[in-house]
Amino acid sequence: MRYFAFPHYVRIEKRVVKTYGIIAYEKHSRLRIVKDIGVDREAIKHLTDDLNKYQVELIHLDYVIEDFLSCGL
Repeated sequence: MRYFAFPHYVRIEKRVVKTYGIIAYEKHSRLRIVKDIGVDREAIKHLTDDLNKYQVELIHLDYVIEDFLSCGL
């Protein structure tokens, strides 16, 4: 399984904001998409690098994202 960061645009009070999310792929199949995790591209990219480095199972992704967001990043 591989995780990738991707840009996503959302409308917030008549403004378009660029946010980043994570896509999980396995053998050319998209398994999961999580949108709007944060606006810091480098932080989300670092998170996906760590997810891939430590081979985090998909079942743990929500908990990892929750921990990531609770750290104030």
